[in-house]
Amino acid sequence: MENPTKKGPQMSSLQRRIAAVTDTTADLIAQLRELDRLREQVRNALLSAQKSRQPKRRNGSGAIPGSHWQSTDREPALGRPEPPESAAAPH
Repeated sequence: MENPTKKGPQMSSLQRRIAAVTDTTADLIAQLRELDRLREQVRNALLSAQKSRQPKRRNGSGAIPGSHWQSTDREPALGRPEPPESAAAPH
C-alpha cells in the first residue's frame, strides 16, 4: 500500500506543473493572437501599397484620360511629320 504522506507533496508538485503548463499555454495563445493581428496589418499594408502603385486607367467619367494616350513609343499619325527626337530612335 502507498504511503499516504507522499500524496500531499506529489499533488502539490503536479499542481505546480499543471499551473506552469496552463500559464505557458495562455502566453502562447496571446502571442499567436498578436502574430495574427500583425500579419493582418502587414497584409493590409501590402495590398494598400500595391493599389497605390497601380496606374489609374480611367477617370471618374469612365473615359480613358488623355495622358494615357501620350506615349513616346507610338508611331506618328498618318499625314503628320515625325518629331525630330523620335526620328533617330529605331522602330
